[in-house]
Amino acid sequence: MVTDSKKKIRVRGTGCFDPSDNSFGFTPFNEAPSSQQNVKTCAGGGKRWVTTGSDPSKMITLKSKESSADQYADFVSQFKALTKDLKPKKPQQLPDSLRVVNEQGLECWLDEEKTEMTFTGKIDLSRHSRDWQAEVLKQVQLIVRRLPASERFNKVINSIKNRSLEK
Repeated sequence: MVTDSKKKIRVRGTGCFDPSDNSFGFTPFNEAPSSQQNVKTCAGGGKRWVTTGSDPSKMITLKSKESSADQYADFVSQFKALTKDLKPKKPQQLPDSLRVVNEQGLECWLDEEKTEMTFTGKIDLSRHSRDWQAEVLKQVQLIVRRLPASERFNKVINSIKNRSLEK
């Protein structure tokens, strides 16, 4: 195996310059102290941590799949999970319901507290003035196809079912 001795590689370490004799020394090391402390993660890929240094900061990252039916709901649920131990100075209003479908002019919302599902649809009547009934049927079929494929919808429905069985 032949290696290129001129290939540049990055190495962590400490460099010291001595101005008395214009010499430079470098001490490499493999492990550096972590720049993140008190790391907390949640379902969905969200993460919260405190930075190290002279002026520490709290940091949050949220993650959502591009294919998610409702990325906003993914972010909100992760935010709630990562900040449940933080108390706001004044109450903040977050959405009560979760949007589980959002495509082709159709939105479906679940409210777990009220055990209600609401869906809304938009149809351009100038394009579909004669076949508006067929368009409504297409949207209802879209809801019926999309909801069982939504992991969030299934979790909420199962939670509602389990609560009604316990009663």
